[in-house]
Amino acid sequence: MIDFIPKIHKYESTVGMFYVNAFLVESANSVVAIDATLANSSVADLRSMINDKIKKPLVGVLLTHGHPDHYTGIAELIKGFGDIPVISTEGTLSQAHSRDAEESGYLGSPNAFGQDYPAVRVFPNQIVKDGFKVSFDDVEFTLEDLGPCESDDDTTWTINIDNVEHVFSGDIVYNYMHTFFRDGHSANWLKQLDYVQQKYNINTVFHGGHGADYGIETIYWQKSYNLAFLRLLKELVGEKPTLNTEEQQLLFTRMQQFLPNTNLLFLSGWQFDDMVNALRIDGIL
Repeated sequence: MIDFIPKIHKYESTVGMFYVNAFLVESANSVVAIDATLANSSVADLRSMINDKIKKPLVGVLLTHGHPDHYTGIAELIKGFGDIPVISTEGTLSQAHSRDAEESGYLGSPNAFGQDYPAVRVFPNQIVKDGFKVSFDDVEFTLEDLGPCESDDDTTWTINIDNVEHVFSGDIVYNYMHTFFRDGHSANWLKQLDYVQQKYNINTVFHGGHGADYGIETIYWQKSYNLAFLRLLKELVGEKPTLNTEEQQLLFTRMQQFLPNTNLLFLSGWQFDDMVNALRIDGIL
């Protein structure tokens, strides 16, 4: 009998221009999800992959971080699969709760996702720490907590398939998409990008929350993007409390010269004044 080799299924949602990924790891008898997307329609597609394509039960959900586009679909994703573990760090749980309180009113409004936004959200029910390992159907997942980077707490989940490491890396790399800086942890983010770049080798496959799968070479690009954005923002802001609309547009125009597309560009301006303040507190501006 030939042992079953785990398969990774990627789902990319484009609802609301979010271009957000979730992943399903198929083993011999079951499926584990990494992240859960945002909208009802995208979660329906993700469930269809499980029910109609893979045809194996979902036995666990692993979260990479606490931003809404990664956790709000959990309730619909796990419905009907019983009391399964939804696993994250305390930092991820805390941010998911805080973002839910802050943003669910807007995300559920007609100006955003409206009825496509899940009316019921559930949160992780198993809290773990750095180095935690869990096996589902003989596939072992290892958690690494990188601390506050793109979000208030960014983690990776790693599995090994045929001696190749596959890293589910959340949003530490956007892979040629414009990037979210609202949470203001850019100093540690740059530090952790250096760490990840050194830790893994050229054969490692990274499965990120936005964009295509990538290798360690793409980490160089993300560092360059972050440094360019932060340098331009610092020069434009100077001693001012924030940028006016015209100055913000100049920033975005310059970043489109660095990355000539509009994929997720709106995230660079999300709660712009709060972003500037958070980056000042972080000491990066």
